[in-house]
Amino acid sequence: MSDLIELQRANLLSLLSEIETPHNVKFLVIDSEVERFLSFLFVNPGDLLRHVTAVDRIDSPHRKGQPSVEVIYLLKPNKYNINCIDVDFRLRPPKYRRSHVRFLPGTGPEMVDYFKSKRYIPQYLATIKEVELSFIPKETQFFLTMDIDRPLQLFFNKQCINLIDRTIKRTIHSLLNLCVVTGEYPIIRYSQPQTNEEKLTPATLLAKRIAFEFQTTLDNYAREHQEYPPPSQRPRAVCLITDRCLDLFSPVLHDFTYRSMVYDLVSDVDPSTDIYHYTAENEKGEQEEKSSKLLDLLDPDWQELKNQHIVDANEYLSGRIKEMIAKNPLLVDRSNVKTTTDLLSVVAHLKDFDEERRRIILHKTLIETCLQANQERKLAESADVEQNLAGFGLDIDGEKVKNITYNLLEILSMKESNVIDKIRQIIIYALYRGGIIEQDFVKLLAFIGIESNHDFFSHFMLLFKNFDQVGFQLIKQEPKAKPYKKQWFHDPIVKDPSVYNTSRFIPAVGNILSKIIANPLLLSEEFFPYVKDKPIELLEEEEGSGYTAAANGSASLRNPRHKAAWTKNNTNPKRAPRQRFFYYIIGGVTQSEIKAVYEQAELKNRDVFLGSDGIITPLSFMKSIENLTSERKNLQLKDDEAEKEKPPDFMLDVFTPVAPPVSHVQYLPKKQPPHSAPASTQSGKPGQSASSESAGDEKAPGKEKKKRSKFSKLLKPNKKK
Repeated sequence: MSDLIELQRANLLSLLSEIETPHNVKFLVIDSEVERFLSFLFVNPGDLLRHVTAVDRIDSPHRKGQPSVEVIYLLKPNKYNINCIDVDFRLRPPKYRRSHVRFLPGTGPEMVDYFKSKRYIPQYLATIKEVELSFIPKETQFFLTMDIDRPLQLFFNKQCINLIDRTIKRTIHSLLNLCVVTGEYPIIRYSQPQTNEEKLTPATLLAKRIAFEFQTTLDNYAREHQEYPPPSQRPRAVCLITDRCLDLFSPVLHDFTYRSMVYDLVSDVDPSTDIYHYTAENEKGEQEEKSSKLLDLLDPDWQELKNQHIVDANEYLSGRIKEMIAKNPLLVDRSNVKTTTDLLSVVAHLKDFDEERRRIILHKTLIETCLQANQERKLAESADVEQNLAGFGLDIDGEKVKNITYNLLEILSMKESNVIDKIRQIIIYALYRGGIIEQDFVKLLAFIGIESNHDFFSHFMLLFKNFDQVGFQLIKQEPKAKPYKKQWFHDPIVKDPSVYNTSRFIPAVGNILSKIIANPLLLSEEFFPYVKDKPIELLEEEEGSGYTAAANGSASLRNPRHKAAWTKNNTNPKRAPRQRFFYYIIGGVTQSEIKAVYEQAELKNRDVFLGSDGIITPLSFMKSIENLTSERKNLQLKDDEAEKEKPPDFMLDVFTPVAPPVSHVQYLPKKQPPHSAPASTQSGKPGQSASSESAGDEKAPGKEKKKRSKFSKLLKPNKKK
């Protein structure tokens, strides 16, 4: 199975190794954006030091430099970074011998002109290039586009329409980066909105626009790089570009996978950094404040547990604890062990298993926190109704549920559920019904204690109304109006005793991937067209089998006759490399969708990579929907922040005199000619000559002024723009 982390790491190291320097000694200078990027590729910064001599932040006060060494700048293209580079070479001697500038994608004409306007950079510039490093490999099969903040606002808020172009460029570069590191030239398909969705919000057409522009970018890259794509026996990859509007159930449905519960329920987990802050017992029996990063690269136990149901994860970890204790019977007093909490305390006091023990304590603490939240909010009790609503009204036996509205009112009346869970459930119900009238929303809010005079009433009503912005009319105009028509692509699991009743929902990404991997003809071209004509072998297969692409039922996935396509050119299909599938979601992805990709990759034995521009939870999704009609000035977007341009003061201090210049030029007294009168008698002032001395005084200041002006010019900061 291919690994995105390894592929991107190899890509980066290849970019660094192709830069030749004397004796292969090279410094690497990065910014905060690249520093975050590297944290997903290397366990610690020391791993990168095998490939470069030193790694420094460009604005670090501890960066020393070495005038005899060449430097690689790997930076985001902005005025701040360019000015910092210029300052490095304004020094005398300069901080480095020569520079190799490598900018991340996004170097527009304005930034190119600004770079060229610098006075000192060109004198020491060896090479300059824009490199394809545009996505962060968060996991082995999941990546995030770099430098996109709050994607739902950028793509679906009409106030942000002039930010769409730059956001699309970032998206396309991340997809191109994916193709470069995998060596794939994929066949591109995209999700096509229905007419009523397009009328509600033109943003539903963004997937089509990105698909076509990506195709053009990919074609141009192939023309400019003769080595791309590299020769391969692997069947041609498929890239499917969709948006958040395709599946609106996934972001509001509670998922019981360990990873989902961690990010949805545990407030001590920071989604932006993946850091979990917690308190745990140490060997001395004392409670300590700890923190840990939940990343595959750093934590193999997280990688093992994250996609398991919370019950399975708990059992698995309890087994690990018992196994550790069983291997160390002499170190454990089992007489006091009665509960899992006691077991955890025993593990905390074990010695000589620091790293393994730390991870077990971390995950046992985290799982217990999730289970406690589940119990307090009665999530398992309401999950059956949520699953039935999301499953088109079918229960686990595949039977139509009767009195489903009454079932909804039952879970809304539970005192233990919090308001956010109840709002989620109202939204799920309205999606299932194809929308309900405004008065019904008012009644449901009143039923859960949110009257019209409540502080949150207007916020929740705005949330319901703003679903228009993501292509679904949640509020119907009148009771007799037909339900809003939308083609759904998710699927429920029925009649399967091996599946938890709380986890029967298959997100659209899982269902779509299942079909397209089994046979591309199973995925309707009406809803998922090709950017270019579909492959000729598919046309032949379609004609030969008499199969029509309109078939859209999930039952056909179980038909063994449906084989994966694009293997005819391989003389021995069994030994041929596996076909790859790329799936990109515009507007953010949920943890349950990431899990679905891993499941399909394992079930179908294929390389499947999922990408998006952000990770969303039920709460963050609902907040974003509410803000889709907010004024842009109130959104506080990263793209609207004023970018700093001036380098840090400590970098400029070297050019600023600490005190007014003091002249150290000394003048010898003018030698008096023989028989001349004393100077005092000629000038009328002691020690001053009226002729020769005065002439000497006029000349000396002139020399001093000339020398001082040259020195000042050398040290004076360059003001040329």
